[in-house]
Amino acid sequence: MAQIKKDDRRAAILSASYQLFMKHGYHRTTLRQIAETAGVSLANVYIYFPSKYQIVFELYDPWMAARLEQLMSEASAISDKRQRLRHIVLTLWRDIPAAQNGFARNIMQALSTQSVDDGYDPTMIAWIEKQITDLIAGCLPSRRRPLLEDGRIGHVMMMAFDGFVINQGLNPNAACTEDIADSLCAFLLGRPADQRPGIKVRTIKTAGRSQIAKVNLPRRP
Repeated sequence: MAQIKKDDRRAAILSASYQLFMKHGYHRTTLRQIAETAGVSLANVYIYFPSKYQIVFELYDPWMAARLEQLMSEASAISDKRQRLRHIVLTLWRDIPAAQNGFARNIMQALSTQSVDDGYDPTMIAWIEKQITDLIAGCLPSRRRPLLEDGRIGHVMMMAFDGFVINQGLNPNAACTEDIADSLCAFLLGRPADQRPGIKVRTIKTAGRSQIAKVNLPRRP
């Protein structure tokens, strides 16, 4: 029975922390506020979590993992590889940064005050970067997959994610747009056939139905 009470107390601390981080942000939330909201003493908070930094990571890791797993499920259902890649980019750079009132900003605020000596654990970010790399690999033709071999694309994707998360609070107008997603898709996959030089697209009608026709234009001398 004592163990159940301890588990409930820990859950209450995490629940209170989540509510306060959502409302005030990481920097403006204190451990004393967390204790009062959870209905426990400040000393009890320290028994379960040595710092506010540890609390936010305890909340963020499963939060982010759930969103990555949802993205993987959604991506697997999109057969068109360009549309799948576009969905991945928009979810990672636009939707997740904005999710739940920009909850991911809390982790950026927490990290901004930490150093290597504070015990930062890179396990979660390494897992995320691998998932992103694997998702992108599934969208690319085999000849372009060597671009992903060193994992740098996944790393760059997450560095950009951090920037879009921060901009949610500083400059919402700098959110990821569909044009940005399309530009990255063009970089990784090449431009769609109907946007390449020498290709003209026109609409024709056949038996009362509109169809798209691609016409090769003569190359200029």
